[in-house]
Amino acid sequence: MRESLKILAIVLAAALAGSCADTLDLDALTKPRYETGRQQGAQLCASCHEETYKQWSQRSRHSQATKSASFRKAVEDLQGNVLLAGLVKESMCYSCHGSKTRDQGVNCETCHGRPLAGVPIETTHERKYTPRLATMRKPNFCAKCHEVKAPITGDSFMSLHSEWKQSEAAARGLTCQRCHMAKRADDTHSYHGFDTAVRDISIYRGDLRISNIVVDPPGMRLTLENRVKGHSVPASGPTRVLALEVALNSGDGEVLHREHRTFSKRFSMLPVIGGVPLWLTDNSQLASGEKRRLRFAFPEYEFARSEKLIIILRMYEVADQHQGDVGKAHWKSKPIVRRVIKTK
Repeated sequence: MRESLKILAIVLAAALAGSCADTLDLDALTKPRYETGRQQGAQLCASCHEETYKQWSQRSRHSQATKSASFRKAVEDLQGNVLLAGLVKESMCYSCHGSKTRDQGVNCETCHGRPLAGVPIETTHERKYTPRLATMRKPNFCAKCHEVKAPITGDSFMSLHSEWKQSEAAARGLTCQRCHMAKRADDTHSYHGFDTAVRDISIYRGDLRISNIVVDPPGMRLTLENRVKGHSVPASGPTRVLALEVALNSGDGEVLHREHRTFSKRFSMLPVIGGVPLWLTDNSQLASGEKRRLRFAFPEYEFARSEKLIIILRMYEVADQHQGDVGKAHWKSKPIVRRVIKTK
């Protein structure tokens, strides 16, 4: 029986690969978006760029790109999967997440390139690194990894660059680097902590807003607004989930009723493949500049007993196979917004 399933999986893989060969270059998905070869490691740069190294190693998600729970789970799902072995390689994951042999995630050499062989590092700066900076300051440089299509189908897995091109930020000439790598007061280089919501949720405070709250027994209406100028929120694939939690509480603090509204991309999974997103089935992300009106209807008995309504907006991170299920999140942020409303 087990061998029959393997044969079926291989046949299905071949059929899928053939059906999408004209629309999606699967080989291209497994090619690194950076220079290949043996990396010397970020510590080499730290000897001269100590503060930049600290920012990258201590604050950036780039440094954790091969260590995050979501990434490790995705790689685990790929390993030993017969169908996937016939379609894509494990290197597809590392094509953006960094070197497999040097577990430093997206490090200095990933973006800036490897040092030239046989010459002092100063020569590499003069001939290679400095001339390359103009290209690295453009949004399409980030798009190499932050504009990603799902394997097989080509559906948009991550669409940050496309979203940016249609945003207010693009119209005003504000780049990805302008927001996420802006120099701090004492910096000599661009900030390499790469501010993101997972590292510092405070970057969304003021940009994600809850307003126009109207209690209409036994329910409520409110407006959720995304004022982030450059992209949708959450700014990722299905692993990042924005959730609005609403809870009815009694006077002594007992939670009488709780529910979540989640906002994210969701993909269907081919059963034989397992935890690999294929077809985009739903996209409830908040677009840049969007104001979304939401309605809640609570159980009448619990609402009648309640004295206050607690509203919390926060970000979660989940594995691909737990899309939208914040109960299985391996990380959650502190509240971005918190409101307490009296119901009586």
